[in-house]
Amino acid sequence: MRKILALMLVAGLLALGAGAALAETPVLLNPAHVGATNPGFEDGACPVPPAGQEGWYGWHFIMPQNNNFTSLSVTFENAGTFSADSFPGGVFVAQPNTNHAYIWTPGPDTLLAGTATSDGDNTFFNLSHVCPGAGFEQLTVSKTAVTSFTREHAWDIDKSVETENGHRLYEFPKVWLFTDGSGDETATWTVDVTYEGYEDSDFNVSGQVTIENTGTLDAVITSVADVLAGAPISVDFGVAFPYTLPAGETLTGTYDEDGYVEGKNEVTVTTERDAYVAEAAIVWGDPTNEINATVNIKDYSYLFGKKSLGTATAPNDAQFTYTKDFAWADYGRDRCGSFTYGNKAMIVETGQKAEATLKVNVQCLIFKGETAWAANGNTPGELRYSQRGNWATYVAYAEKTTTLFAGQHIDVGSVTFSAPDSGEITITINLSGGWEFADSAGNVKIQDYDKAPSGNPAPGRFAHKNSADSTQSSFSISVPLNNFYGVHVNVGQWMPDPNFGP
Repeated sequence: MRKILALMLVAGLLALGAGAALAETPVLLNPAHVGATNPGFEDGACPVPPAGQEGWYGWHFIMPQNNNFTSLSVTFENAGTFSADSFPGGVFVAQPNTNHAYIWTPGPDTLLAGTATSDGDNTFFNLSHVCPGAGFEQLTVSKTAVTSFTREHAWDIDKSVETENGHRLYEFPKVWLFTDGSGDETATWTVDVTYEGYEDSDFNVSGQVTIENTGTLDAVITSVADVLAGAPISVDFGVAFPYTLPAGETLTGTYDEDGYVEGKNEVTVTTERDAYVAEAAIVWGDPTNEINATVNIKDYSYLFGKKSLGTATAPNDAQFTYTKDFAWADYGRDRCGSFTYGNKAMIVETGQKAEATLKVNVQCLIFKGETAWAANGNTPGELRYSQRGNWATYVAYAEKTTTLFAGQHIDVGSVTFSAPDSGEITITINLSGGWEFADSAGNVKIQDYDKAPSGNPAPGRFAHKNSADSTQSSFSISVPLNNFYGVHVNVGQWMPDPNFGP
């Protein structure tokens, strides 16, 4: 990847050279030397580096065939680009003549690219060798002194719930939801959070001492002395001294002292070679550690789940309101009855709670069952088992669809008789108009007859019994082929509970 970046940079430098219309032909850095590192490349000798660059890392470039550099630009991963046109300028050192070029980088580095011009016919110039920098000890010491004291704020919380219709004849508000929607209404919850002052405590000074080895040699730290407002204190570094801090590594210690003091905090880090000092002023200001200055208000209930209402910030009171619409349709047939919702608000940080209870009553639908019989056609009572009393009817077989009557005259669906197949027929019952199969075992009973039946039928003794799914509106059953059939079905409809209400 470095070589790819280097070649892209070389291409850019060549383009710039073309734009400047240089007289000499550009000479590229030998591709074999792209990505060379110092240390890592072949070592050699370098002249004394310029003032201020003592201990830096040297790089020696050479133009082949004893030709001379007339311009030179080289780019490093960390140190960036060094350029001179004309060569050597005030940048490079030419020693002993201008076919040699020396440059120094502050630390270890990687050579990414280079381009030059010469007074001869050259295609590439080379990196001859490198000179690794001399090692040195250097620690950078810093410290912090953080002053703080605690201010704890106090709060109170209250909660209530009201409904539009104001059913307050009970210990808590109630809602009555009727199937026709006449009881649908809105409830409103109010949460009041009241600020009740504060109390201060816990003066403290704490901080860190950071020792970074920014030199090239490992540093042996023999001791660390920290003085807070004239009194020695202990700093926990998690290690024992003497301690060797490798080059490029960092050692951090912490201190924590209770009480009010003035002045400064000064640390002295002593090594086998030198001593390094850092200090931080002790400055007290407004409280920097406040407990419950802002509190979060949350609401918990089965009705709403966990709900965040917002925050309250000292020294101000806060009020939160929210509403919910209650409708019978949200509960429906399968969730009727009474529901008590204990709704609790809480200040999260203090654990203080307030509760408001609401009771929601939902009108039930009662299943009103009916006995249904398949008619011979679409007219009730055409073929009756008995001409008096029991109105039950039977069917003379033919491939046809007849009406299913409940309560003697109520059309609740149809009954279809199929064509014969291998000595059997299929009877299919389809309910309509909101009618359902009764949720009971054996809700479909069928008896086949060779001759027309008479007398009061006994469906419980019918030969063919089965259970239609009450959630479905259609049911089919196969029975033996015969001349007559009695088809008895338990059906019903859901009706509002007449005893519901406040």
